Amino acid sequence: MQPPRTPENEAERLSALRSYRVLDTEPEPAFDDLAQLAAHILGTPIALVSLIDTDRQWFKARYGLDAPQTPRDVSFCGHVVATETPLVVNDAFQDSRFADNPLVVGNPRVIFYAGVPLRTDDGFVLGTLCTIDHSSRQVSPEQLAMLTMLGKQVVAQLEARRRKLQVIAEREAARALAERVSITFDAMAEGVVVQDPKGQIIFSNRRAGEILGLTPDQLNGRTSIDPRWRSIRADGSPFPGVEHPAMVALSRATPIRDAVMGIETPDGRLTWISINALPKVENGVSLEVVTTFHDITALETATRRASQQERLATVGTLAAGVGHEVNNPLAYVIGNVDFALDELREIAGMSPSGRLREIIDVLAEAREGADRIRKIVRGLRSLAREDVALHPVDVQSTIETALSMAAHEVKHRARVTVSVDGGLRVHADEARLTQVLVNLAVNAAQAFTSSDPARNAIVIAATRQPGKRVSITVKDNGPGVPPELQRRVFDPFFTTKPVGQGTGLGLSVSRSIVDTLGGELTLESSLGAGASFTVVLPEDTSTLDDATVARRPAGPRRRVMIVDDEQGVVDSLRRVLVRHHEIDAFSDPRAALKALEAGREFDLILCDVTMPFLSGAELYEQVRVKAPAMAPRFAFITGGATSPEAAAFLAAVANPKLEKPFDTATLLELALKSPAQA
Repeated sequence: MQPPRTPENEAERLSALRSYRVLDTEPEPAFDDLAQLAAHILGTPIALVSLIDTDRQWFKARYGLDAPQTPRDVSFCGHVVATETPLVVNDAFQDSRFADNPLVVGNPRVIFYAGVPLRTDDGFVLGTLCTIDHSSRQVSPEQLAMLTMLGKQVVAQLEARRRKLQVIAEREAARALAERVSITFDAMAEGVVVQDPKGQIIFSNRRAGEILGLTPDQLNGRTSIDPRWRSIRADGSPFPGVEHPAMVALSRATPIRDAVMGIETPDGRLTWISINALPKVENGVSLEVVTTFHDITALETATRRASQQERLATVGTLAAGVGHEVNNPLAYVIGNVDFALDELREIAGMSPSGRLREIIDVLAEAREGADRIRKIVRGLRSLAREDVALHPVDVQSTIETALSMAAHEVKHRARVTVSVDGGLRVHADEARLTQVLVNLAVNAAQAFTSSDPARNAIVIAATRQPGKRVSITVKDNGPGVPPELQRRVFDPFFTTKPVGQGTGLGLSVSRSIVDTLGGELTLESSLGAGASFTVVLPEDTSTLDDATVARRPAGPRRRVMIVDDEQGVVDSLRRVLVRHHEIDAFSDPRAALKALEAGREFDLILCDVTMPFLSGAELYEQVRVKAPAMAPRFAFITGGATSPEAAAFLAAVANPKLEKPFDTATLLELALKSPAQA
C-alpha cells in the first residue's frame, strides 16, 4: 500500500480548510444533494464530499456510506489532495498503490474510485468529490467532466456557507458592538444627545436624562430653542436657546467646546453643565451634531469655594500674624485692667466713693472694649480655619462673637435682639458655627431694602428642643423670600443680588457646614413677613468645667514659671498670679532652659509658642530630653500660631493651651492644677 504524501503547502492548506468552519458540522441538504447527483451521474452506489484533515478524511456529505470518516493514510482522496489532480482507479486490485489497502480488501470494498479536487479560489485543495463502486468499471470523459463541474459546485457551496457564516458573525459582532456602545453610552458620566440639522434631539443616553431631569421620551424631539428650557450663563444672565452650543455648532459647522451653562431642571434644581458640541459636516453643511455634557455643579462649587477659601486663607494668614501682634499687648491690657479693677474694688470696699466708682466704671468699659477686640480677632482667624474640631460650644458667646464680626454690615441697617436659654451649649466647632451665624446675620441685614434700625429688626433666639437638640434662629422682618425662590436659596451661586454684588455662596456654604456638624439648616418665609433661618444642632450636656463657674478659686500656692518674650505679657501674668503663687518669670527662653537644666522644679510652666532664640516647641523638646519630669508641666500660651510647624506642634502636643488674650479666672484656675490635671 502506498500512503498519500503530504503537500508542501500543508500548513497553509489546513489553515484555509479551517477557515470554512465546516469540519464536524451537521449534514446539510445542499452538500447531500450534490453527492447523490454525483452517484447518479456515474452510476455508483457511493458518493462522498471528503475533506482532508490532519490525519483523517471527514465526510461533509456521504451517499451510500455510514462511516463519517476514515484515516487519511489509507484514503484515496489523500492522493488527490497531494497531486491536486483528478484520480480514477478502475480496479484497485490492479493498482499497486491500493491493492492491499484496508479499504479495498475490507469494507467498504473500494474497487472503483473516481475523485476530483475541491479547489478554492486561493488554489488550496481542501478535499474531493468522489464516487465509489464495489466492482471495477470505466468512467467516460463526459462523466469525469460532469463530476468536475459538480466539484466546483461543492466549492461554491463551501464559499457560500463561509460567506453566510461571515455575515452572521458580522451581524453578531455588529449587534454586540451596538450593545456595547449602548451600555457604554448608558454607563458614561457624561450626557450625550444627537440632534438633527434643525436641532431636534434624535438620540439621548441615560445620563443625559438624569442630568437634565427628563425621560428619553421627553428629550427626544425637543430642540435647543424649546421655550421650556430655562438656562443661564455663569454670571446669572439668560442663555438664549439660539446661542446654545449645539445650535452654534450646527450653524457654523465648527465644534464648540467647554461652554458652561446653568440648567433649571423640572424639579427646580439649578444644574451647571459643561458642554461640547461636535457637528458632522459634509461639503461644509452640518448634517447633525453630537453634544456631550457633564454635571459640573460640584466642580463649580468646589472651584469657587476654593477661590473663596484661598481668599479666606489669605485673610486668615494676615489675621494670624496681625492677631499675634494684637493679642500680645491685648493680653496684658486685659490682665492689667482685671488687676486694676480687682485692686480698686478691694481698696474701695463695699462703699466706693463717687470718684473711685467712676474710675471702676471707666476701667470696666475699657475691659469690655478689649474683650470685643479679642472676639473680633479670634473670629477673623477662625474663618480661615479648614479643620473641624467638635467640642462643647457656648451658644451665647458664639452669637456675641458672630455679631461682633458682622457689626459693620448689621448695626447700621437693623436693630438686633438676642435671646438664649441659660447655660446653652452645642456639640460643634466654634469657628464653623461662628461662620454660619455671621453669614445668617449678614444675610438678614442685606434682606432689608433700606437702612432703618428703627423699623428693621433681627431676632436671634436659641432654645432647647426635644431630643437633646438646640435650635438657633435668625429671623428678620424684611420682605421675605418668594415661594418660587425658597427651594433655590441654598443652591451654590444662587443670588438675587445684581451681578458683582454677591457670590451666592453664603447660604450654600452655611448649609454645608451645618451638615458637617451633624445638624440641619432650614428656611421659613412668606412674602411681607420676613424670613427665618434655623440651625438645629446636638446639645452638649457634659458637666461644666469649674473654670466657667469660679472667678478666683482658692488653693495651695504653686511654683509657676512664666516664659514669654513680650515683657508686657510677663508683667501682666506675674501681677495676676503673684498674690497666690511663687513666680519666676523669663523673657528669654534660653535663661528659662538653663534654670530647668539646673534642676529647678515648677508646678506649672506658662510658655509662649512664638519666641526668638528658642520657640516654645523647641524649648519643650529640649526640656523633654534634659529635664523630662518638667515636660508634662508645660502649658502653652499663644496669640495665634503663625506657622504650619507651630500649628502642627500645638495640635500634636497633649499639654494645655491658652489663647491670648485670656481672662483672669481661666488663668488662675489653670495655675491651681497641674497640667496633667488641667
